[in-house]
Amino acid sequence: MKALLLFISSFFSAVLALHSWDFPLPAGSETELLNFTQSLSERTLFNRIIAPEVKREVEVRETNAKRLRRGLPPLPPTRRAPGALRPRASPLPGPNVCRPAPGVTSTVGYIAACYPDGTLLGYMRTSYGQTNMYTHTPSTNAALMVSLLSLPPFSGAIDLRALNAADTAHPFVGASNGYNAGNLKPGAHSFAFVTGVNHVNANTPMQSVGNGRNIGPSPAESQIWSLDTTTLQLKVTWTNDDRSQLYPTPIFYNPLSDGFYLTGDYLLFGRFWPEGQFLVDFVYVPFTGAI
Repeated sequence: MKALLLFISSFFSAVLALHSWDFPLPAGSETELLNFTQSLSERTLFNRIIAPEVKREVEVRETNAKRLRRGLPPLPPTRRAPGALRPRASPLPGPNVCRPAPGVTSTVGYIAACYPDGTLLGYMRTSYGQTNMYTHTPSTNAALMVSLLSLPPFSGAIDLRALNAADTAHPFVGASNGYNAGNLKPGAHSFAFVTGVNHVNANTPMQSVGNGRNIGPSPAESQIWSLDTTTLQLKVTWTNDDRSQLYPTPIFYNPLSDGFYLTGDYLLFGRFWPEGQFLVDFVYVPFTGAI
């Protein structure tokens, strides 16, 4: 191989001489040529061997993610690589909205999505993500504003009415059926999509009232929220088809689907769909300005 490279270098020198170019090859040209040839070899190896493997891995992951977005049953579970990295948290803008002072001071506010360690992921966005689910935005400029029926105390579960939602046809923040969402329980890898919905009474299984996903007769629930007046955390009580309930229902964010989900068993869900999702807390951020 080295002899071949030296031959190529000599060939270029001869070409320069034939054209009467009056400058010699710069010092280190042979080394540069060796490096360039090695780089070509590495790139060829990547394109022929490594790249197809990377492509196949991406295709497998995309196929799994597409099934998740469409609400299809999962493929067989795969083992997750140990030591998976946790997504980097966004810097906090001013006061820590994920750990606010206690007390609900306004019936209008935002929904902050927070990591369990109390750092901010973002605010629920006024428009859906790529799969017609609510996603997040880094600031309140494009954040969804929601209203409560009244200030606490509340007699039970509450609705969150979206005031500036892009989807005006489904004005409540709720969840629609994803996969077997009538069975959100420990031991089930079922899930529901967090999206815009129409009203469904509290403690009622999913009803076909219409929702932002607009995929078939996908039923939904809306009056599922409770608000802790000390932490301002919003939690979900999900009612299953058999009228059993799960409180609190785990909430997580999936970057590939760009949306929030509810699930019955987060750890089990991750075995079937290891798509980089992570748990979040929803926190109510009272709006203090003029509407």
